[in-house]
Amino acid sequence: MPLLKIFTSNALKVSASSLHQRLQKIWNVPGDVLKVLVLPSLDMSGDEDLYIDVRAKAKPERTQDAIDNVMKEMQSLFAEHGYNTNIRVELYSPDLQSSLKST
Repeated sequence: MPLLKIFTSNALKVSASSLHQRLQKIWNVPGDVLKVLVLPSLDMSGDEDLYIDVRAKAKPERTQDAIDNVMKEMQSLFAEHGYNTNIRVELYSPDLQSSLKST
């Protein structure tokens, strides 16, 4: 599950829901697998508008080149909305992950 945490010191001009479909295509995952969270930050270092922290499952197709391309596509998407970004991606081993969703 790619989990995108978008840290910002100002309200976004675009909603997480409206970003979801494009990010789903960029990450090539079903809609129910991707989660986008916008997290207001009262104080943030750096000169970027948005700090985006991504955590995603390590898969054979998620090579360094593939992740670099995903980050470039994400950067372009946010630039369309007028934001400069700092993007960080961390891949985790699926055998170390657990989750539980209420039914």
